[in-house]
Amino acid sequence: MIPEFKKIIKNEYYQIIAGIVFGLILIGVFINKKMFLSVFAIIGAFFIILNLIRLIDVLNGNKTNLKKLIKGTVLAPIILGLFVGFVGNEFKHLENTINDSEIFREFGIYGLIFSIFIVILRYSFKPKESRKFSFSGLFASLIVFPLLFISCVTFINRYKAKKQLNPMESIVWEKESEIDEKDKNDSQFWIFTNVGIHQEKLKIKPELWNKLQKNDTILLFLNNGNLGYEIVERIEKKPTANNPI
Repeated sequence: MIPEFKKIIKNEYYQIIAGIVFGLILIGVFINKKMFLSVFAIIGAFFIILNLIRLIDVLNGNKTNLKKLIKGTVLAPIILGLFVGFVGNEFKHLENTINDSEIFREFGIYGLIFSIFIVILRYSFKPKESRKFSFSGLFASLIVFPLLFISCVTFINRYKAKKQLNPMESIVWEKESEIDEKDKNDSQFWIFTNVGIHQEKLKIKPELWNKLQKNDTILLFLNNGNLGYEIVERIEKKPTANNPI
């Protein structure tokens, strides 16, 4: 039984079928999940593409160089997908981080400095005869590292952050919305309020946005961020005598 099983595993057709099925499962499970988890659906799609390429090679009698194929066709898109998913997810959390502009400005600058340092370091370690300054590499680094620094700081700040015992009261002094006529689910709603000394623009759910008016009092339930930046966990309208809920 075991030798037959090993024979099946080594059969390239079975490997291809297993890879395609695995990709379909990833897509089916994660396609409608939140942005970070939906990256696994992208990985599933590339599993399918990889194995379809293998199938074409097998049918043509060619031997697939898996290492080269994975590196060129799958690995780079997967890394890019994970990066985009991670950054997108953390920027959503950054929106409801108090004094987020400081994180964006300060750690964005650190990322720019680090990117320039990396490019210069790579250039310096190349043999003199093959040294060539890469403006495309510099441009990519100037985008990637600032976004990565900001996202990592946001994640570290919010990870297992402790809740404050009591909510903070604040006043809504402005409301704003961006309605997507094609897809209402993509519409966005914000309120403007003060949190301590900071003027904040906070993203909220449409149900709460519809209940709130200018000068209403709200309750901010905050978490103490690990790096000192408070995080708004949720927002509620403060009950009044006329409107207890």
